[in-house]
Amino acid sequence: MFSHFEQRGKCEWFEGGLDAFVLHYNDEYGTIYSHTECLDIVRVGEATPKKPEVLVTDTSTGKQMVIERKSVVWPPSYIQRHKSGHNFAEAIWKIIGERYRDACYELSVSGKQLDAIDSRQIKRMAHEVAATILELPSSALPVQRSVPIGWRFRRANPDEHDGRAGIAVVQSDSMGFEEFDNESAKVGTAAAMEAELSAAVLKFDSYTEARKVVLLDFYGDELSEDDVPPLLERIAVPDNIDEIWMTGRDWVSEDEFEIVYMRIFEHPKRAT
Repeated sequence: MFSHFEQRGKCEWFEGGLDAFVLHYNDEYGTIYSHTECLDIVRVGEATPKKPEVLVTDTSTGKQMVIERKSVVWPPSYIQRHKSGHNFAEAIWKIIGERYRDACYELSVSGKQLDAIDSRQIKRMAHEVAATILELPSSALPVQRSVPIGWRFRRANPDEHDGRAGIAVVQSDSMGFEEFDNESAKVGTAAAMEAELSAAVLKFDSYTEARKVVLLDFYGDELSEDDVPPLLERIAVPDNIDEIWMTGRDWVSEDEFEIVYMRIFEHPKRAT
């Protein structure tokens, strides 16, 4: 699933890529939906209205569709962990400097242990880990420690990190620091999906005649995109949602991808 969380702009049509989603929808189903109005925008001096992101209208039929976009995050601490990981990596690179530029190296740290650490502790722990790494002779690799945080440092195959030299800092909990629980991740992600869908339907109340679509973005590192569609069997989809879509990634090279859209639910009584 997506590993990098991005805060989108005010209007999802212009800054969140919903124009690309509607273009895909039109190509898929032969519709001619075009932008009518951005609905869920914060207005100065007013509360944010509980409305979907955008309203679109099919210029050939006059039918309307409203789209609500939601982010499903699991575990709940994932976004904070992602930020903490960036801060930790930046501190490591700053201290290490030009050392270890002769090949590709990997520094794995326990993401779950980073969850409970504030920004000052992260910098202190990064300094301790970096100081240890700088003192290591190359013959000592690989090395693993449990203080001040669980970490492992090794020489890596360049293909593992896009052929780049230097130190790649990754978060991992499959090194003995924590036991990975795939079923727990599925249960948690399904619950997060259900909560976001329940929140989405509240924004559809004023659009009873429009087709109601929810687009989900998934953020986390414990499940793959293929794990998501089966999770719908574990939850109750609100009756007034006509379609549920999810975004995914189609990798065109080792480090570049295109956003793709997959429909994972359609109301059986309101098929297109």
